[in-house]
Amino acid sequence: MKIRVLMIGLLVTTGALAQVERPARVISTGPKPIPVVDGAEFVRACWYQGQQYSEGAPLEVGGKLLYCLPKNDYETNGALIWRSADAEPAPAKIRINP
Repeated sequence: MKIRVLMIGLLVTTGALAQVERPARVISTGPKPIPVVDGAEFVRACWYQGQQYSEGAPLEVGGKLLYCLPKNDYETNGALIWRSADAEPAPAKIRINP
């Protein structure tokens, strides 16, 4: 009986020591990044040789006339691109037939 009590006491003591000796592992992912938006990436403009042109601006390059126009005719705040003046105009969105 005494041996059994000693064995149980030894197991409890060993278990307690094992838990004390193991340090807790802490995994840190670091601080959360703070996004910074300066607004420059949201400017609707066409660019040519480092200069910014607004919507509708004409530009002559190599004898061709280009206009700064929306990339997609269905977007009111989308990207702008240079389009040739010779290109076919986009079809009207709404047509009324009498």
